[in-house]
Amino acid sequence: MSETMALGRVIVAGSVRAKRGVTLPVLAAMAAMSSASRAEEGCECYYYSIDAFEPMIVRIFEVWSDISALRRHRDSNHLKLWRSKWNELGLCDDDITTYGISFEVPL
Repeated sequence: MSETMALGRVIVAGSVRAKRGVTLPVLAAMAAMSSASRAEEGCECYYYSIDAFEPMIVRIFEVWSDISALRRHRDSNHLKLWRSKWNELGLCDDDITTYGISFEVPL
């Protein structure tokens, strides 16, 4: 992650593929990860959703108060545990990007 990223809020967005489908163990692991992440200082939102048109794809959307909060999240034990379970859960092909917010306008 570049040090020149935005000083304010950041968004993490992307997807991961569930090669055996979104099974109950996958849902349970996602729920545990979401709960732990939402409790972190600086987490403004943290969502997983199953794509309506590609049900093997889990969409990820997070908003963090700043890059420091996101870095703490990336160093957290629950994130390391979550990522360590991906192989056994059949999760793969992650495509996740961090974006610096330069402006916000409500629609």
